Amino acid sequence: MAWLKAIFIGLLLLVVVAISGFFIWLAPVGAGYTAKVLCSRIFVSGLSSERALNEDVLSDNSSLLSLITANIDLRHQTVSAHAFGFRTRVAVYRPNMGCTLTDPDKVSALQNTAPVLRPIAPQPLMTAPLPPGIDRRKFNNILSEAMDEPSITPSRRTRAIVVLYKGRVVAERYDEGITVNTPLTGWSMTKSAFSAILGRMRMKDMLPPLNYPVSINEWDTQANDPRVKITYDELLHMSSGLEFDESYRNPVSDVVQMLFVAPSAAGLAVSKPLATTPGTEWRYSSGTTNVLSAAMRNLSSSMQQYQALPAELLFRPLGMRHAVVETDSDGYLVGSSFMHATAREWAKLGQLYLQDGVWNETRLLPKGWVEHATTPAPTAPNGIYGAHWWLKLPDYSNDNQNSSDVPGDAYFALGHDGQSLSVIPSKDLVIVRLGLTRSHNVFDVRRFVGGIAALFPQHTDAAPSQDDGTDSAKDEKG
Repeated sequence: MAWLKAIFIGLLLLVVVAISGFFIWLAPVGAGYTAKVLCSRIFVSGLSSERALNEDVLSDNSSLLSLITANIDLRHQTVSAHAFGFRTRVAVYRPNMGCTLTDPDKVSALQNTAPVLRPIAPQPLMTAPLPPGIDRRKFNNILSEAMDEPSITPSRRTRAIVVLYKGRVVAERYDEGITVNTPLTGWSMTKSAFSAILGRMRMKDMLPPLNYPVSINEWDTQANDPRVKITYDELLHMSSGLEFDESYRNPVSDVVQMLFVAPSAAGLAVSKPLATTPGTEWRYSSGTTNVLSAAMRNLSSSMQQYQALPAELLFRPLGMRHAVVETDSDGYLVGSSFMHATAREWAKLGQLYLQDGVWNETRLLPKGWVEHATTPAPTAPNGIYGAHWWLKLPDYSNDNQNSSDVPGDAYFALGHDGQSLSVIPSKDLVIVRLGLTRSHNVFDVRRFVGGIAALFPQHTDAAPSQDDGTDSAKDEKG
């Protein structure tokens, strides 16, 4: 009977370890994720509480999230979440700032701090019919397939599609409850928007040349810290050399802790030591963009000015009045992941780059900035990545072998759950697809983008886009 007792004790220990692991590692992640996602979907995107919980939090996700209890306070615009009364996290909505994840004792202080921003005047995109010669049936079939579900149980969940041709909307589709005015999360597409904000800072002489070392207080104040040599360019190219675990399935990975547990996303990112010599190895890292965010704070005269950078430098000139970049509890913009914008506004970001940084005949990005962003990083394998823009779609082993070819000059902003912004200069196309797709099996972005691109003619200079991006554009003043 001794062996039965040993087995019983062993099983009991396993249960104790499992329960301890849940409360130590999984509960804070689950509570943080639940509170943050619910808050953003309800108060930023305007989804119903039921839809936000059932789709955005629970659907096709870890079953452990069902153990998290969420409390939604519509009056005070907060969402709290906890596991059996433990590890409570609260997400607080603030106008112009979206939702911020924090601890219960910091809610009141956070609600009383938010930058006051001037209203942004809208700049509606023009619409146009499909050009002659486009196979309308094939085009509409591609859009319909992207919006349809492959089975009875929803899994594709495409929420918005916008196609711009020569700077005008030639097609758009929206899921039920989603409209042209619904801000939707971009997840890691935010990184490409931050590349544009940095370009705007460079245009206004707020940012030094890209080969200069970044200024990070934690590094500058430590004697002989080797990280002080990391440049802006190495960060933009994802070759900083900083240690960072980008594993989303590991609850204690750097990226999960940074987004849903740590009080400061930027603080966690800048605390990481060097793993390799800067500039010698490409490694995709969400922490990299938040290091840039910390550097942007050091280049700003105040927290107010810093938090207003996205609105004043990018959203205002493009008329992106619904767009918002959310912050961490310490006030730092989470440049890696937390931007929301309507599908048309995401398309404007792509159109700005397609037009070489020119908008309404005014140069917003420095000459050469777009070329730099779309030139392969020196250490990127197979030229897959530029400066915070993807130059090739990542290969997934289950991609459809019959996927349509994507033009070689295309580049992309990509995000978790199937978000994509595709810019194809040779076709004068910008294609946005936003949704909630957690499996690559149910939506083939290569087939979608390649199929649309194949229907459109090669770009010609005879019919310029909204702005042709030539040197005749005037530089922005002030």
